[in-house]
Amino acid sequence: MFAQDPPSITFTKDFQTLVHGVLLPGRTVTLVYDAERLPNERSQDQGQKAWTINAFYKFVEQGGEVHVTDLWSETGVVRTKLTDELGSGTMMICRISIPENADHLSVWFLNTGKSGAQFWDSNLGRNYIFRFVVEDFNVSSVAVVHDAKGPLSWFNIEVAALPEVSDLTVLYRIMNNPAADPEDKRLALTSAGPPDSDGRLKWSGSVPVPEDAVVRFSFAYNAYGNPHADSNSGRGYLTWSGAKQNPEAGVL
Repeated sequence: MFAQDPPSITFTKDFQTLVHGVLLPGRTVTLVYDAERLPNERSQDQGQKAWTINAFYKFVEQGGEVHVTDLWSETGVVRTKLTDELGSGTMMICRISIPENADHLSVWFLNTGKSGAQFWDSNLGRNYIFRFVVEDFNVSSVAVVHDAKGPLSWFNIEVAALPEVSDLTVLYRIMNNPAADPEDKRLALTSAGPPDSDGRLKWSGSVPVPEDAVVRFSFAYNAYGNPHADSNSGRGYLTWSGAKQNPEAGVL
């Protein structure tokens, strides 16, 4: 749905990371960072701001060159917040150009200043690693199929994923029966068979759903020990009986 939007990643003060748009090699991604994640160093020099938050990043995990850039605020430091809502504090940004040969984007942050103290936001030393999800896997088929033997249907899905993808799970919810499904359920996909001609492995799963169900779904998976997700920029994907596969419209 947001394939043409410039990619951005928002780091909220409650330590969520929200990806919008499609992160890909060759694109420029905007990092939007809530300074309240690192609130400890706030030095001043003659009444002026004397602290920084830097973003460190690299594109290859083992032996990759580490780059660093300053985060900056388009509005300046918020001295008095009117609310405690997300984004009401000092939001800082930077822009990173992702090279064509990047394997992924790995990011971590440092808050320091005149005092010389250092405070890190590095996902407990693991860094925040963002895979290029559209390259990690693709949906081969997905459908809601009526069961001729009874008043129900089946939500079937098949995915082709790179070998480094593991623990591939579908999070789904029945949209036309909200009372019965107020929260997402999990469908763990299983891998079977040899790789295809592109070296991808087949993952599949099936679960019974109400007859003529409209299913919203997204994906969660691991790669090299790090969790990743594809939620169509938070909107999820939709499918139903007879739906045509059209990923660009958010319908599969």
